[in-house]
Amino acid sequence: MILKKKSLIVTLVSAFVLSCVLILTLIGYVAYVEIKNEESKISYRYSLGKVNAKIYEKHVEVSGLAAKMEDAGALKGKNIVEGILKNRGNKNISELLVKIKFFDRDGAVIYEMLFDPREPALGSGVMSEVSIPYISTHAKMITKRGEAIPFKTILTNCPAEISSSISNASGLSKDRGKWSGKLGYEIVSVELYDPGA
Repeated sequence: MILKKKSLIVTLVSAFVLSCVLILTLIGYVAYVEIKNEESKISYRYSLGKVNAKIYEKHVEVSGLAAKMEDAGALKGKNIVEGILKNRGNKNISELLVKIKFFDRDGAVIYEMLFDPREPALGSGVMSEVSIPYISTHAKMITKRGEAIPFKTILTNCPAEISSSISNASGLSKDRGKWSGKLGYEIVSVELYDPGA
């Protein structure tokens, strides 16, 4: 009788341990599938943004591109990049990433900066909408077809060569505080606005 009781206890404990291991394995598997699903969504959106950029880049124009030291306002004394973003296409844009490239005299890229030109520059007088998770939903900034938006953004992590060139630029008063090198841009990612999504 004592032997049967011990084997019954061992059987029950073993069954309990196996059940716990099985439940934990299932929980781990479900968590893994959810993480992989989220990674797949992010990877898909990134790839779709790159494809859209290649297709739609001929409709997005950045003009008046200049790097200079701001001489007035809240950004006074900061090195900035400014220009005008134009959506010349027939679709609205909900997300956009632009890469600004600084070239040296030989045409080699010495600095690249990735940003959304529709976001307000830090230190500017324009307030952006702040999204608080679980309380509010973040409204997308939509760049409508045919719309032109001036932008200004602070140069971040800029090499000393460029910063000192901008700060020490001299010459005519209209060129003072401007970078004399060549600037270029590349449309890296575009998400087109779908009002039904």
